[in-house]
Amino acid sequence: MDALKDFLKDKSFLFALSFILLTEIFMQIGCYKPFQKKTSYAQSVNRITDSAVKSIPILKPNILIIGTSIAYEGISAKRLNEKIKSKGLIAQSIAIPGSELIVQELALRKFLKANPDLKYIIHVNEMHLPWVDRRTLIDSSLAMVTELNRWETLSKLDEDRYVVSWKDYIYLFVRWVAYRHDIADLILKPEKRWKEFCKEIKRDKGNHYIYTNEYKQSLSPYQFSSVTECLVKTIPGTSIPEGSDRHHLDALHKTCKLVDETKFTLEANELTDLFKLRLSNFYKFIADQKIKIINVYPPVNHHLDLKDNDLRREFWEKEFSASMINQKFDLSNVIPSINNEAYYYDLIHLNEKGMEIFTDALADSLLKHAI
Repeated sequence: MDALKDFLKDKSFLFALSFILLTEIFMQIGCYKPFQKKTSYAQSVNRITDSAVKSIPILKPNILIIGTSIAYEGISAKRLNEKIKSKGLIAQSIAIPGSELIVQELALRKFLKANPDLKYIIHVNEMHLPWVDRRTLIDSSLAMVTELNRWETLSKLDEDRYVVSWKDYIYLFVRWVAYRHDIADLILKPEKRWKEFCKEIKRDKGNHYIYTNEYKQSLSPYQFSSVTECLVKTIPGTSIPEGSDRHHLDALHKTCKLVDETKFTLEANELTDLFKLRLSNFYKFIADQKIKIINVYPPVNHHLDLKDNDLRREFWEKEFSASMINQKFDLSNVIPSINNEAYYYDLIHLNEKGMEIFTDALADSLLKHAI
């Protein structure tokens, strides 16, 4: 017992404890947020939602785009506004790559606190999502909800029937636990993090839009006719054709591998039932705010199974019709079938050329049907 008392009184221990507590307080009040690792899930959700909130006094948006990386890469809010502003419509986007419905709703709640006068929400629906929903929060989702309102997160976890462990709660409320890998990376590469920090400040200065897809690369140089052939032609270390680069090769290989390894049933199951509950909760919250929902089915790459996508869309129409009571735009076939691969960056995401077509098609649909 005496040894324990001596240890607790030791100056080194007290200094270490004080340092941990003090830095935890600083992190709790957001002092570490600007220095988070670029492209991390925590940094992404903060950058996207904070930028959208900051843009409200300037843009005064009455339309908000919500979705995952499909919407993030596929829709340019700036280009969309140029097409629809004549009708008094102004859009902003909080589409977050890798986001589950719980992340999307918490991000929306954050935005609405600063802009309660929103009229429309464009929700970009991906056909496969009901079959990949989860009972527990994966690491990426946990990292993102931790950056949003944590008390609202607790309520949503219960409402959406997530299975939550004590480790999840610790991650949710203790910043040293949530940021441990980020801090370790900062210690190992401080110069790189500082350059990212300065670059981010310059990029955001005077820019009211979160992101615009500027990828010029496409699938065309690889000339594959199937997902299996795509895997062979994009093996890491293989020769890179003209018009591509290492990052593009890697992204293409990853999406081809994802499609090849992911086989979904078309039947309703426990996961689709969970998704139905969560989608219903999400849309009920939106409806309670007197906001109209516009569901959008995004473009589908012709290398994927188009018949399968049609069947999944029918599943959505049947199973989720009670929730999807407002406008629906089916834009799954807006990308030209001729030379279809020229409009995609990888097997799932559009490049700049494809983004322009998707955005223009969405603008046309809004002007014709939404008002």
